[in-house]
Amino acid sequence: MDTSDPNIIFNEKGESDYYTNFKEIIEPNWHTDERGYNELMKIAEKIKKTSKNKDFDCIIGLSGGLDSSYAAYVAKEIMGIRPLIFHVDAGWNTDRAVGNIEKLINGLNLDLYTEVINWEEMKDLQVAFLKSQISDQDLPQDYAFFSALYKFAREHKINYVLTGSNYSTECCREPEEWGFRE
Repeated sequence: MDTSDPNIIFNEKGESDYYTNFKEIIEPNWHTDERGYNELMKIAEKIKKTSKNKDFDCIIGLSGGLDSSYAAYVAKEIMGIRPLIFHVDAGWNTDRAVGNIEKLINGLNLDLYTEVINWEEMKDLQVAFLKSQISDQDLPQDYAFFSALYKFAREHKINYVLTGSNYSTECCREPEEWGFRE
């Protein structure tokens, strides 16, 4: 990190607050070893126990990208739980994402539910966001994805929603100044 973030702070050692945040907050809780595996398996057992008489142990929102696909793999193959895969089609699916979803569903023998968003409404909302110059242009589809996912989970009494995050590449907060302009 450098001073392209006007709010960056460096300590007496020349370490940025991004670095110290990683070292002090993220790294102590990031266990990629046997400790992390054991913690993951404890979570799996809790999920299995509370979902014993249900069709699915959890629900996973799947985009067709790497993080959500890996979360589905870990849930099924490592944790041994029964996820329902939930996909929201907001009109922007790529052929690669659709192909990835098909391969994952078939390869892991998972059930898939797809929610299709009204394309005309999504298009109108996205045009409104573009015209308003709101900095986070992904908000319309992000809200559609997560609201549909949690609504479905609630309606079908699925108690656990698993998501994929990647500490290796997503652990640092991006400076607001990089994406937001007044």
